[in-house]
Amino acid sequence: MNDPRKQRKDDSKEVPSFRTHRIHAINSDWYFLTREGQNIGPFSTKEAAEEGLAEFLKTAKKGE
Repeated sequence: MNDPRKQRKDDSKEVPSFRTHRIHAINSDWYFLTREGQNIGPFSTKEAAEEGLAEFLKTAKKGE
């Protein structure tokens, strides 16, 4: 994500901890979407899905 070839000089250097467009509802359940296109969930609330995504990203970052 911090690839200098792909980052414009006006872009912020800060990366959000999660991306809200990856959070979505199907019926009344909440999910987050991985880069691979996999829905992870269901979560009972949007906030729970956001927390799940944050934990998922933290775990994924450790594996890099």
